[in-house]
Amino acid sequence: MANARKRRINRLKYITNVFIKHGFGYVFSSTPLVRFKRFSENRINRGQRLKNALEELGTTFIKMGQLLANRPDLVPEDIIVELKKLQENVKPFSFEEVKNVLKEENLLEKFEYIEKEPIATASIGQVHIGYVNGQKVAIKVRRPNIDNEVKTDIEILRKLASILDRYSPVKSIISFSEIVNELANVLLHEIDFRFEQSNMKKLKKALSNKEVIIPDVYDELSSDKVLVTSFIEAKTLNAIDVDSLPQNERVKLGKKLINLYLSQIFELGIFHADPHPGNILITNDHDIAFVDFGMIGRLSSQDKESLSTLLLGIVLNDKKMAIKAFKELGIIGRGVDPNRFYREIESIVNHYINQPIASIKIAEIFNDVFKLTFKYKLKIPEQLVLLGRTLSLLENSIAILKVDLNILEAILPYVNRLILKSRLSKLRLTNILNVLFSYFNLFEFLPKKVETILDKLEDDEFILNIELKNLDKVLQRIERLANKFSLSIILLSVSIIIAGMTVGGLLSPALYKTILSTWYLWALRLGILILISLIIVMLLMIIRKEK
Repeated sequence: MANARKRRINRLKYITNVFIKHGFGYVFSSTPLVRFKRFSENRINRGQRLKNALEELGTTFIKMGQLLANRPDLVPEDIIVELKKLQENVKPFSFEEVKNVLKEENLLEKFEYIEKEPIATASIGQVHIGYVNGQKVAIKVRRPNIDNEVKTDIEILRKLASILDRYSPVKSIISFSEIVNELANVLLHEIDFRFEQSNMKKLKKALSNKEVIIPDVYDELSSDKVLVTSFIEAKTLNAIDVDSLPQNERVKLGKKLINLYLSQIFELGIFHADPHPGNILITNDHDIAFVDFGMIGRLSSQDKESLSTLLLGIVLNDKKMAIKAFKELGIIGRGVDPNRFYREIESIVNHYINQPIASIKIAEIFNDVFKLTFKYKLKIPEQLVLLGRTLSLLENSIAILKVDLNILEAILPYVNRLILKSRLSKLRLTNILNVLFSYFNLFEFLPKKVETILDKLEDDEFILNIELKNLDKVLQRIERLANKFSLSIILLSVSIIIAGMTVGGLLSPALYKTILSTWYLWALRLGILILISLIIVMLLMIIRKEK
């Protein structure tokens, strides 16, 4: 226990000294961690200096830098530019250590053969090719002791963050605790391969009817330290010879990849959230496969609708629509001047509205929004940050194919369908009947109420403090308006039912096949006949009243 505490203290001192060495002493100058020293705030090359400090501190801090590189709502732009250059550049660990991990998990004897050289290496683990019952598999093994290292660093970072949030001169700009909590959430899931195993199964089920390959998981051979999946014979997107592919094949592949991701986001609400070129595989038949499921994103129905409203508001230059979407997404909270924020949104919208849609980068839209939230010290919901990162990575991956494809153009049909579906869902029969019943109740009680009022007027029991002249003419006009209002309501109600039947048939493939069937045509004819009859009756009644 004492040794563990001493180790944490030494690690904390080392972290502090590394940041001081790279010119960030001013962050600690007002804290109990550093006494009797004065540091000047040096903003020159601060992004590069921070990148160097994080690389020196190892896995946990490199991951933190990579995480912050996608958070323009938390970090200034000049730092983000440098953090995006962070590379893990880790050496593989020895094959003996791989075997030791497999022995600890009682798995080594289950494999007929394992290739010594890894095919992929990262800070959390590395992947080897193996064979089980003659089948080629991918064996992902966690680095020895990486879990203890990460957990110790996170524990230290949480204590450090609580101190900085109290004493640091930049505490009003950055919430260190929020950054550490988000890092902890990502890393603690990433070092536990059971989390990735669960993600793979969820996405495989959700994408079962999509044209994408997702590896099978060998549950009996997997644990928190080891993940065994079927092996996919393919090359990573950044390893294929793009120039050797015909232009039409590249376009086809790019469209397939874009639609695959947009259908995940806007239709399923669950998506593979790390589409960098190394995680997208292309087979010889130009099929697409995904690997590395450490991060998946989720969007609720409300999130999808609000996001669609936001993108549509930007494209249509509808500032009110955009502001409404920001509120629904939870970006605009209390304490924000809506008029000032509205003007900022307007400037973003105006910037894009004068550009052809084909030239607009979706990553730029998200970055502009995130910069605005940084300016107003607003918190971006985690799912929106993950979505922005996913679409940005997807844009970069599409660029590798050297094709003229634009994600925003591809998004618009999904957005329109989603909004139309949302609007039409409110025209369900139950909703229409509720509206009709409310009007029937109104028409049932309205004549009695009017008659009561008129009786009281006739018996001088109804006292008004205003003088009405030409009361008969006024009542006549009211009656005419009531007639016209009644006609409008009835026509609207029947029209909605007929329109709902027609549009519903067009939207539903199953219903579309039967739309010309006898019962459907008779239902439409009956509805139209009722509509015409009501029009004639109401017109006759109005003409008689007019006389």
